Amino acid sequence: MGAWGAGIWDDDLSCDIQDEWNDLLDEGMNTRKATKIILQTWMEELGDLDEEERLIDESLIYIALAALQIRHNVLTRSIKKKALECIESGADLSLWQENQDESYADRKKVLEELKSKLESTWAKLF
Repeated sequence: MGAWGAGIWDDDLSCDIQDEWNDLLDEGMNTRKATKIILQTWMEELGDLDEEERLIDESLIYIALAALQIRHNVLTRSIKKKALECIESGADLSLWQENQDESYADRKKVLEELKSKLESTWAKLF
């Protein structure tokens, strides 16, 4: 898994989630079903990972889904709650910490901005 920037979409997994989301919506699927399919598919993939890798990838999945749901004005309580937990835990930050440059601080800033959006966005029951 690689990360090449601090943005939400600047790592391989988040880009894969976004691509799958867009494909599902292009096929006519609603956002609720797209979220469910992505979670089922990707959570199964995490089963073979060690604990640290699983936490990182789970964090990236929920952060990506939260950003996509906000973009489409369909944020659900369950995704909001889980994304906020992931941001608070800082599980994905180790990917950026390895770079030994300002990207770690930049990623923290990106996550804080997303956290603010999540906290100020009304979520729907899901």
